[in-house]
Amino acid sequence: MKRFILFLASVFLFFDCDAQPGNQTVLGKMDSIQSKLLQEKRRFYVHVPTGASGGEAAKKRYPVVYLFDADAQFAAATSMIQYLSTNYNALCPEMIVVGILHPDRRKDLTPTHVAADPPFWAPGSSKTTGGGEPFIAFIEKELMPYIDQRYPTQPYKMLIGHSLGGLAAMQIFVHHTRLFNSYVCIDPSMWWDNQTLLKETKLALEKRNFQGISLYLGIANTAEKGMNINMVRTDTTKETMHMRSILKLQSYFEMNKQNGLKCLGKYYKDDSHMSVPLITEYDALRFIFNDGPK
Repeated sequence: MKRFILFLASVFLFFDCDAQPGNQTVLGKMDSIQSKLLQEKRRFYVHVPTGASGGEAAKKRYPVVYLFDADAQFAAATSMIQYLSTNYNALCPEMIVVGILHPDRRKDLTPTHVAADPPFWAPGSSKTTGGGEPFIAFIEKELMPYIDQRYPTQPYKMLIGHSLGGLAAMQIFVHHTRLFNSYVCIDPSMWWDNQTLLKETKLALEKRNFQGISLYLGIANTAEKGMNINMVRTDTTKETMHMRSILKLQSYFEMNKQNGLKCLGKYYKDDSHMSVPLITEYDALRFIFNDGPK
């Protein structure tokens, strides 16, 4: 943890060096396309490594990271990737980052429609839920071709999702596996719709081959004070359903080593649901790119 805190401090110092009067540090730009599939304009942020702007380096092409909830996640994830891909770090390659914004988050990021409103820990309306498959079709058939045509991309693609975004990442992992080469699922909402996707994940891990795919699972400590992880596993109350569902997901990964998936799950006992994304992304990049893109 001390090493991670030092890393964060160095990130802020690194970018602050360029924050001189009259100058700006720009992580990315806003872009958009008119989606025929979703019948709406979709906005997203795009970060392109600075080396892509001139000279021989302009011919270089980059892996692409797609991430959900760009309003909350884009700046931190992009800063980390930019810092960790520098020559004196080189823990991951330089990458293009595409941060997707959501005009209706629950519509985009949920795999099934639910009639009743979500439980107390995830307040909001259920009216538009279940738009996951059309949203994934938009990513595959419209957004990815647009990014590949207009930016210097490599074929390698990573997906990062947190909470409902993690649920959507798992939906893609299970039902559209080869759309991405690697997945970072951060405290995913696997409780959704009576754990329907969790059950589908179990069957997929048991029966299918995931050779060539990487996945990193980050688990936050969302238990009540005084509860340890073993108490959560055996608890039956609604209050622990979120964490129990993710721990069950981790157990499914651990029980199915035969399917070829490169996978690691980690429990962050000192991090909450909202603090866990940054440290998970840091550990995920180290895990996924330990030997370079697969």
